[in-house]
Amino acid sequence: MANKFEDICEIRESEQFLVANRDIKPGELILAEDPIVVGPYWDADISCLGCLRPASRTCKKCLKAPLCRDCSRHDAVECDFYQHASNLSKNFLFDHFNIVTPLRCLLLYRSNRTKYDEMMAMESHCDSRRDTEIWHIHDQYVVEPMLNEEAFQQIDDLVVTADLLQRICGILDVNTFEIRGNMDSQGVQMNNLARGLYPKTSLMTHNCQTNTLIAVDGMSKLRLYASMGIIAGDLLFYNYTRVLFNTFERQTHLRKGKYFTCTCARCNDPTELGTNLSSLKCTACDEGLCVFYAETPKWECQSCGMQLPREYVNQIMCEAREDVSSCALDIRNLEKVIGKHSKTLNPQHSLVLEAKQSLAGELRSMCMSYDVQNVPRQALKRKLELCEEMLQILRILDPGISRLTGIALYEYHAALVDLSRRNHDTGEIKTPELLERLQISESALKEAIGMLVFEHPTTPEGQLTKKAMCELKELREYIQKVKAMEEDERTERQFRGKRNSNAGKCKK
Repeated sequence: MANKFEDICEIRESEQFLVANRDIKPGELILAEDPIVVGPYWDADISCLGCLRPASRTCKKCLKAPLCRDCSRHDAVECDFYQHASNLSKNFLFDHFNIVTPLRCLLLYRSNRTKYDEMMAMESHCDSRRDTEIWHIHDQYVVEPMLNEEAFQQIDDLVVTADLLQRICGILDVNTFEIRGNMDSQGVQMNNLARGLYPKTSLMTHNCQTNTLIAVDGMSKLRLYASMGIIAGDLLFYNYTRVLFNTFERQTHLRKGKYFTCTCARCNDPTELGTNLSSLKCTACDEGLCVFYAETPKWECQSCGMQLPREYVNQIMCEAREDVSSCALDIRNLEKVIGKHSKTLNPQHSLVLEAKQSLAGELRSMCMSYDVQNVPRQALKRKLELCEEMLQILRILDPGISRLTGIALYEYHAALVDLSRRNHDTGEIKTPELLERLQISESALKEAIGMLVFEHPTTPEGQLTKKAMCELKELREYIQKVKAMEEDERTERQFRGKRNSNAGKCKK
């Protein structure tokens, strides 16, 4: 790393936050960090302990760890532990796969005491979690299975207790980051999502409008970039929830999973910075929107001041959520759901946007199933409309370098290029307009690449970046052909004009 982390940031000890030591440019690398623990997500499918791809056999050495057909070993300390756990059933890990990551945390006590102490210093929110639903779930699927087996009750001189296991589960739930596109030693991408524990990165405070971007490479190394310019003295933020969740959903997620209430600018604005992801149509006046006030909470119309009854809100939200989640991935059904709930919620409500994202995905799949010349024009127009709408919202809620915006820009460019070609072929637009639209597409594609270039090649976004770069080259070549075509047409028009003028003179 060209710049040392300590030169760019400092850890504010009193609050354990990351603060910029100097101005940081958009796209600048802030931190590269290896995880102290990597493991499968909670409730994940059984997977190989070597690479986290689907498991198909058992380790020949310890006879207990699931492995894939390509991995002959897993972590040496872990394997040794299982090998000497003679009383442990051969099927224990297959029956209790949720214990894998917590046990890896415990095994740090044996393999690396410094990392173990670093992990145990991290926030667990045990007091807030105690006797909650997640506490009882971990008790059932981690604590009890482990403490009922002699092998897990003590590691060296560390006595394993229920409180210790709950604390570790809390540390994992509160502090881990998702790892996507991880590779095994042969460079093959894993299928299952994993989570990693990154001590420095976890110190970032939450804000629903982040100023950083996280990318994880194929060997689980996390890289933290500035997604926008950060001024010296500013906190480094990361969004712990989803950008397109509405305020009610984000607040619920943060209270249940992170044990705090967000008071950022977006959460404090009832209109969500004008996007209205939480707003509902007023039942008393035709034009009004009932916006969400998080501190109350209540939905109140900005036009007439009427408050929607909580029972009504719960009813239409539950109905919309059920329709969106259970809707068959079919274009006609999705359009019906969007039309129905745009009238009761609003066209930009987060649940309607979720249905629109599904619709865009179905339209993308349908377009890819046709030859370029035969793609239904209406499908291209609808896809373009959805991309434009999503981009307007993402520009506000996720400004700067954004993974979601990069994907939306790519899809927007693809739809615009295909639709413009079709319209030119049928004579609906002339060559100069085709050229203008292609140049707009080129600009969008360049911006998409600029946002997705930080993604590792093994991730879906990394693969998309590679594809986008090839398409940018092809698009530029096509633009040159259209420019030549426009020049030929201009020359032809000038020639015809002179010929007609000469013909007129001859008649005179």
